[in-house]
Amino acid sequence: MIKDRLPIYQIPDFGSAGFDSSVFYYSKLGRHLAKHKFIQKPHKHDFYIILLVTAGSGTHNIDFQEYPVAPGSMFFLYPGQVHSWKLSEDSEGHIVFFSTQFYGFGFPTKNLSGFPFFASSNHSSKLDLLPEDWHEIDFYFSEIEKESENFGRYKKEILRSYTEILLVKLDRIYQEVYQIDHTIPPAEDRFKLLETAIETHFRTNRHASFYADELNLSLKQLNRLTKTSVGKTVSELLIDRVILESQRLLTYSDDAVADIAAQLGFEDPSYFARLFRKKISVTPEQFRKSVR
Repeated sequence: MIKDRLPIYQIPDFGSAGFDSSVFYYSKLGRHLAKHKFIQKPHKHDFYIILLVTAGSGTHNIDFQEYPVAPGSMFFLYPGQVHSWKLSEDSEGHIVFFSTQFYGFGFPTKNLSGFPFFASSNHSSKLDLLPEDWHEIDFYFSEIEKESENFGRYKKEILRSYTEILLVKLDRIYQEVYQIDHTIPPAEDRFKLLETAIETHFRTNRHASFYADELNLSLKQLNRLTKTSVGKTVSELLIDRVILESQRLLTYSDDAVADIAAQLGFEDPSYFARLFRKKISVTPEQFRKSVR
């Protein structure tokens, strides 16, 4: 049995006076950090996060990828990701949490995975804003701050609208910075379907042909899709997902390495250990010791 040492937080854990704290939360970053000391340690959420840093420095670790923090840094997290940070005491900015339900009620025909920063673990969780973009994005966060303190009518609708404007503005900047070609939506859609299939089946099926069948593509077509989308083969994507999950389990559970290997579908624990070492350059035991 997994003894999970990793907390999974929900929006009500942070509170939101005078508003429906089950679906939305806004805070100035400095106030948020001071009030919720427990968030400095690795944890998960069941909601979406957008964060703008306007002052301070440090590091932000998201699914074992460490990002430097500086003024103008934007971060995006979707449910289930593991993160922690080490931020200087003068850190400031804006942080917004919102649930799928909060967004979906106002935009029922849209899907949050349509935004590239929420779509894939192969897309960066960080965006460095240029000064002209930074000030525009800061403006919309400030409008959210004002509305969150307002007790007038249609508060939820206005907050939802400002959140959508932020996401659309950031989507435009993100796609330009990372040179995402939005003129080829069919491939994007198929890649999202592949990621969903991998997320569902990676513990039990790591045959590339299985995923080709799931998407009704030949193996050659599927590998061409993944190479075009993220520069990797299907097999490489599967291994990456398995290694990420093993890192999470080694960090946040007390299960033996052999048990973790079994949970991830490996009949031979020694093969799992060799694969892990090949990808991470240390043994599973050494990795666990280094992160605890």
